Amino acid sequence: MSDFKGYVCWDVENVISTIQTEAVVASPAVFLSTHTPLSIQRSRITGRSFNSTGESITEENVLDDFLNRRTNTRTLLLPVVGESGSGKSHLVRWVRENIEPSEDRKIIYLEKSKTSLRHVIDSLLDGVEDEEIEQIRKDIRHVTGTFTAASLARRLITQLSVALADLGKESVSGKKRQLVGPQGISLLLQDPLMQAQMLESGKFIPQFAQHFLSDRESGEERRPRFSLEDLPLSPDAIAGDMAAPTRQIFGVLMSRDELQVLAVELLNEQWDKAVQELSALGGGRLLGGMQKVRKIYARQGKEIILLVEDFALIQGVQGDLLDAITETSEREGHAVLAPMRTLMAITSGYFHDLPETAASRIATSTGGFVYNLDIVLGEGQTGTEDIATFVARYLNAARVGRGALESAGSGSIPNKCDDCIVKSLCHDSFGVSADGFGLYPFNRPSLTRVVHSLAPQENPYAFVPRNVLGSGVIPILADAYSAISKGEFPSAFFQENYKSVRGVDQALPNSVSEDIDTHDPLNAKRRRAALEFWADAPPQLVNLRQGISEAFSLPALAVDGLHEKQQVSPQKEQSTPLPPPQKEVPALQRKLQVVEDWAATGSRLTTDEAKIIRTIISKSVPYREDWLTPPVKPVNLTDTEKAGWYTKNVKSNQVSIEDASSEAMSAGAPIVLKRNPATGEFFKSLLRLSADAVDGVRGKDIVRLASIADAARPAMRERVAQSLERTEKDLIAGLRVSLLGAALAGRVVPGMPIETLYAAAFDVGNEWVRPDVSSRTEAWMERLNVHMQHRSSLVESLLSSLGIGQGSTGAVHVVDATRALPLVKEAAAHWDLSAVELPQWVKSAGQPLRAGWQSVVRGQLQELRTLFGEIRERFPRASGPGDRLVQQVSTALQMAKAEGITGPLERELDSRAAAVAEADWTTLSVLEKDLSRVTDSLQDSSAESLLAVVAPIRSPHLREMRDYLTVVDSLLDTALAAARMQNQNAVSDAAEQLAGLLGEWKQAVDDASTHAEAGK
Repeated sequence: MSDFKGYVCWDVENVISTIQTEAVVASPAVFLSTHTPLSIQRSRITGRSFNSTGESITEENVLDDFLNRRTNTRTLLLPVVGESGSGKSHLVRWVRENIEPSEDRKIIYLEKSKTSLRHVIDSLLDGVEDEEIEQIRKDIRHVTGTFTAASLARRLITQLSVALADLGKESVSGKKRQLVGPQGISLLLQDPLMQAQMLESGKFIPQFAQHFLSDRESGEERRPRFSLEDLPLSPDAIAGDMAAPTRQIFGVLMSRDELQVLAVELLNEQWDKAVQELSALGGGRLLGGMQKVRKIYARQGKEIILLVEDFALIQGVQGDLLDAITETSEREGHAVLAPMRTLMAITSGYFHDLPETAASRIATSTGGFVYNLDIVLGEGQTGTEDIATFVARYLNAARVGRGALESAGSGSIPNKCDDCIVKSLCHDSFGVSADGFGLYPFNRPSLTRVVHSLAPQENPYAFVPRNVLGSGVIPILADAYSAISKGEFPSAFFQENYKSVRGVDQALPNSVSEDIDTHDPLNAKRRRAALEFWADAPPQLVNLRQGISEAFSLPALAVDGLHEKQQVSPQKEQSTPLPPPQKEVPALQRKLQVVEDWAATGSRLTTDEAKIIRTIISKSVPYREDWLTPPVKPVNLTDTEKAGWYTKNVKSNQVSIEDASSEAMSAGAPIVLKRNPATGEFFKSLLRLSADAVDGVRGKDIVRLASIADAARPAMRERVAQSLERTEKDLIAGLRVSLLGAALAGRVVPGMPIETLYAAAFDVGNEWVRPDVSSRTEAWMERLNVHMQHRSSLVESLLSSLGIGQGSTGAVHVVDATRALPLVKEAAAHWDLSAVELPQWVKSAGQPLRAGWQSVVRGQLQELRTLFGEIRERFPRASGPGDRLVQQVSTALQMAKAEGITGPLERELDSRAAAVAEADWTTLSVLEKDLSRVTDSLQDSSAESLLAVVAPIRSPHLREMRDYLTVVDSLLDTALAAARMQNQNAVSDAAEQLAGLLGEWKQAVDDASTHAEAGK
């Protein structure tokens, strides 16, 4: 490898000091060393426009025409027109440098950077000693020394208002009449709010005031006139305290666009008058002063050469100065005024908008022609050599440096390439201009593309020297100085700021960009920029020229066999010929080109192509889903559409494509496709698929489509789950309702093993029966009945959401326990629905478990407490087994009956005894223990603890026990009383035995009641 890697032959300081975008800044030596002949055309003036004659001329032609043309008035005004940066001031400077010094010429040079009125007047009056002239100088110094920019701006707007108010309707014509006079637009300039808007930063008046007082510092063109943006016309501008006449003229202007244009014309027409009055130059004073200057030089036998770099310099004194420089020098056959030749640079747009008086004066004085520097290079005239020659001189100047250029003297331009150690490789790789100056670090393709990238959007072939230097050559050289040394050029700065122009330069094909990503991912971005700009966007991946590769640190790639087409081996026997490759129809070709432009040049992806791509990608997602995994059973495309996963009118919030038409990039979309080479080729395959042109579809793009679909499946499933209300949150709510319903039926209670809860949650409950209905409250049973009416639908929904369908009917027989079990655990963590939002499919089964549910639970608890209390009141814990009690009562009744001791409750007691014959009295202990776990106040008891007491199935005989004991208690009192009476009359063993038995039991009951009261 040579010494060219990372080689630079300039430094940033020399770049800045020698490459000047303003012609007046450079020293003569630097100016001439970088000067490149301009492309100039003569154009004929037609009104305030000009049309090309097709005649191209040289700078020497301009110089000769300017110095030697003879006119009847002995005055000449030659405009040099062109857009900003086209080289107007450069031509004026070149003419100045090439005018031979002469005793019979007075050269006045108005530099565009010296914008202040003092400099303009001093330059115009320079060298003239006269009392009147000196007074003008003094007055200008006084004016410019009195004001600040802000105070001058306020005075100017006031003076302009006066000028407009003094303008009579008879002095204008047409619709302008309604805008002049005291009730016209002068009112707007007097209103404080309107003034404030016109004096905002960036508006014409404050900018003019700044330039009027001091010279400009930047290379920007000075604004030459008012524009529509300077008018204070905004609906927000109407203030409540605005005077009625002001409001009226404001409303007129707001409603009619044509009057706004006329208002701007009036402001421009009266501007000179306002400036002159304020600067003590009114009443034709400057005209008189210039006439005196011309008279003085006429007496000296001199001709005045006036060179003006910017016509905007004389704004404010425009009318008088144009009169002065175009006034005939002879009167009555005698030379009264010195002959005068003026070369003046005027921006094209300003020329078109010149006041009518100024335009007519210029047209008369020029002979009807202008020098036009707006040269547009078209497809047939790319200007590659002109561009190379122009830039190469500046590149050489940057290498040589300002000091060396100035030391070399005129007519001798040193060439830094002459003694360069890498000259041969550099010139072979990057090229050299016709003058022998190397183009490094550019070459012809890169220079041409940079010029196009900097041209105005509406005129992409325009060559604007200032833009090329100021926005192209200078920043690129400054950036490349370090980037090349570090092996980072073309840098990110270059890539971001210089783009191939669509329709002008071929962008690097997207397929090449993709190959670069594959074969050189480390340097992919730099290599793409280098191939596009320095290799002119080749149709396939190639290596750069050796010198370019070395200088830019881009190693050669093994691309020799990359583009060889695979050959089909001949077959000995082939009865059917191979089908010809499919040709892409024009409509498909157009679509493919749209994608190519989107991926390669950064243009927007049009709506039609974006729609096709979104649709294919979106549809692929449900097609990739087998739906065998919960949360839902298989659905079709219609179901996914309803769920918000669109497969027809796909929105950008579902499939978001970078820089697609009518879309703001949606980073939150499930599918986001960024612009890059691979995505561009992927889109092309999708478009071919949509057009059934499968020959061009790449296999890896089909794989990518499947990968995108797989990655997006969870998002689609989530949307379907949300639509069907089958999200985990929804399923937990459904399971909680199912568990609460099972508790309502007495099948589960909080704290049971998860296996039991799991089974109950998916049980439809067809065989569920509560045997303890007699001890259940009416509210409890009503809610149980309502829940059970809807439980089947609830459980079926749960099964379809968490199970797998089998058989022809798709009935669910297998539940995905791996997923369902954690959800059941989550549902069983809380046994309350007060803060749960129920899905639609859960609401019917869950409604009985929501409103008033806590009251139902507490009511059932109170019911159990009451029953148990009434039982214990008559059947204490120490009474022994309940069946023994029943037997004892039965024996006592038989004995009483034998002794004739009977009562009215005898038959009822028989019935009650039969009802408790099967009762399990031991369950009372379990109930007592459960009830003891709940505090009397219930405030400290959780929903789970309450439900654990009231939900279980209790003895079906609780109420029968209570009723039996109540009847026995009543009968006991009656039997005892009868037995005692009988004992008083007749003594018998049976009566004594009965009385003893009844007495013991009664005492036991009384003792139990006493203990119970003491416990309370």
